[in-house]
Amino acid sequence: MNENFLNMLKELNRKYPDDYGLIKGLRIDAIDLKDRYDDDELFDETLLDEVRIYYKQQTITFKRYNRDNWEIEDYDYLKFEDFREVGKILNIVMKHISRIELD
Repeated sequence: MNENFLNMLKELNRKYPDDYGLIKGLRIDAIDLKDRYDDDELFDETLLDEVRIYYKQQTITFKRYNRDNWEIEDYDYLKFEDFREVGKILNIVMKHISRIELD
C-alpha cells in the first residue's frame, strides 16, 4: 500500500478504533486505473480511479473522470444523524488524497 493511503488508514484507525474494519462500521476501499485494490502490492495511488467509503450501512463513492474532475455518489441515502461523522471521515480521506500527484 502506498504512503498516503497508509497514513489515511492510520489516522482513521486512531479516530475510529472501534468502528474501523467492522462490517457495519467504517471501511475504505481504493481502486486504481488498472483495477487493483489498495491492499494489492501493485496498487498505485497516482493512478487512483475510485474510492469507496463504507460507513455503517451507507456507501459513498468518489469516481474519477479525469485528473481533476470527480463524481461523488451516495448509494444508500445518508441518515441525518450520520452527517457530522461522515463529514469528518470525508475530511480525513480527502486530506490524504489531495496530497497525491495523480497521473
